Amino acid sequence: MSTDKYQEPGQFDLKVVNLITGEGTEVDLKALVMAVQIYEDINANCIAGYITLQDTVGLTNAAPLIGQEYLQLHITTPSLSGKKSEVNFTKNVLHVTGVTEQYEGNQNLTITTLEFVTSEFIHSRRTRIERHLKGEYSSLVQTVLQSDLTCKKDLYIETTVGVKHVNPCNHTPFKMIGEWCRQSVSKEHGSPTYHFYENLKGYHFRSLESLYAESSKYEFLVVEPGSRVGDEPGVRSGPDHDKKMTRDMAQIQDYSVEGSKNIADVAPRGGLSSTMTNHNIFHKSYSTTSYNYFDNREDEKHINKFAGDADNPIYSDAFVDKEERRISDFKYTTFLTPDSEIRTVDSEANFTEDDAVFKDAQFDVWSDKKKKYNFSQRKSSSWLQRRRSNLLLGQKNGMLILNVFGNTAIGCGDLVTVNLPEKDHSAGSQKGKHRFYRGVHLIQTLKHEFNIATKKHTMAMTLLKDSVEERLKPSPADGFIEIKPKKSGKIFNEGQMYSGTPDYDE
Repeated sequence: MSTDKYQEPGQFDLKVVNLITGEGTEVDLKALVMAVQIYEDINANCIAGYITLQDTVGLTNAAPLIGQEYLQLHITTPSLSGKKSEVNFTKNVLHVTGVTEQYEGNQNLTITTLEFVTSEFIHSRRTRIERHLKGEYSSLVQTVLQSDLTCKKDLYIETTVGVKHVNPCNHTPFKMIGEWCRQSVSKEHGSPTYHFYENLKGYHFRSLESLYAESSKYEFLVVEPGSRVGDEPGVRSGPDHDKKMTRDMAQIQDYSVEGSKNIADVAPRGGLSSTMTNHNIFHKSYSTTSYNYFDNREDEKHINKFAGDADNPIYSDAFVDKEERRISDFKYTTFLTPDSEIRTVDSEANFTEDDAVFKDAQFDVWSDKKKKYNFSQRKSSSWLQRRRSNLLLGQKNGMLILNVFGNTAIGCGDLVTVNLPEKDHSAGSQKGKHRFYRGVHLIQTLKHEFNIATKKHTMAMTLLKDSVEERLKPSPADGFIEIKPKKSGKIFNEGQMYSGTPDYDE
């Protein structure tokens, strides 16, 4: 089915599937395709996927498949505006990296699966950077992608602060960019939460706050059974077409929650609080930097603050003991880092309370007006604690997985709005919106699946968020919430331990 406008949710048109063998032979695989799967992930350097073929023509004999082939792929999907969005790898071809075959003897056919990645991943594996590099990390990323990997795709690069001198030491481009992600600080947002990833739009080198600042691309909701619209006579061609199709496309087929809100995992790794001791080996001195989830959070921007909704922590700041300590007030994690830089002092080191950006000698440092954060690019204390907390709390608070109709205009790194219902189990129906999982989410992973048999394009999305719209209740009026033991235990000596079952009091 081919059209410029949606007629059915999940509609797509498979245009091109060409295999180019290592011998230079071009084979049209379009008639053999059973399914195509494409994966995007903000924690992955490239797009990857699989294409499943029903081989009834002896493909492997005519064109031996050894994992050194190239793949041209072109899939178009219509949009409600009448414009097409697409998966287009005809000019930037895909690299086949693996081949699996399964022989179905009873049907006399072979099921062949080709595993593929985008070309930049392969080129990075083959390339080593040995020259000295100088510049902001953002400009270095652009240089490496365009010069070393000859990348022709669109680039979405957020400007960083601080001129760097880098000696790559024979590392691959992707390895270097990964290191720069961990040390980069945004010029616009002051955020150290950079990610490097690829989606169907191109390559991205951006902080989480940059992604949060975007507008929501789509809204998904659960529709009550039997209330689906769009099948009425005249709707597909009538004036209400777009309205009805939007509702159909927005339907959540099913959803689940991956992982859990595991505070026992988050806290010891620096998600709630941490202390960093930075030792300067030249000056024989040290400095200490503390991070507290609740205290420092007010100087950070989270997903719902950009969305214009209430921006509240995902944990309660209730007191847990008589000392009025919160869960972020305990010493969970200590980082010890060296500082080998020789610092000099000049007039540029002087700054006032109102300075948003200042320069400290050799260091380009970002500081907010309250000076809660002083980000020096060359010191781990400038980024590690905040980055660790922000990433952990985004990924360890229960990630929502949605299965919806496909839409190639949406990619990983985009924001979407989710309105899950609150279940009224007594009545067996829905009421209101879910307290925790409603609102704006970031797409962390996205799986496109194009099924030829069903003629449907579906998506499985893993979503994350770092804040909630409704604030969790504070401490009760009578003090703290943590429940203490009601009774002291006994101490048993050796004779009692080995004399049989101890006599416990009821």
